[in-house]
Amino acid sequence: MYKKILVPLDGSAPSLDAAKQAIEIAAALGSQLTFLHVLPTLGSYINLPRLYASESYNQLLQEFYAQGEHILDNALKEIDTKGLSIDRKLESGDPAMKILEIAREENYDLIVMGNRGLSGAKEVLLGSVSSRIADHASCPVLIVR
Repeated sequence: MYKKILVPLDGSAPSLDAAKQAIEIAAALGSQLTFLHVLPTLGSYINLPRLYASESYNQLLQEFYAQGEHILDNALKEIDTKGLSIDRKLESGDPAMKILEIAREENYDLIVMGNRGLSGAKEVLLGSVSSRIADHASCPVLIVR
């Protein structure tokens, strides 16, 4: 039924809970599982004079990639993967748009994600990213509380 499962991770507890649920589903169904972290875009982070912009841009980009790798590594260390081989993806862009794009273009059958991420204080009931994914995904979405 679900041959390809996409699990967006942001390092939050709800996203790790979602990863655990996805592993259970993938183990039961023999599904391919992919953990995805979407790096933030840099436009809003750089407001420096032109002289320092290039250096700051590269430094921020390196820090974002290192943080993304850490989030993916940490998820694999903290969760019992039940012997599954889990693919990892590190992308950049608007999180909701990038998740929707990857799910559609790579034909994922299911997206499993937490109900709120690291910006949970901004949304009372359902995180803005998970809400956008649930509203616009081309496949079923399981939102884990």
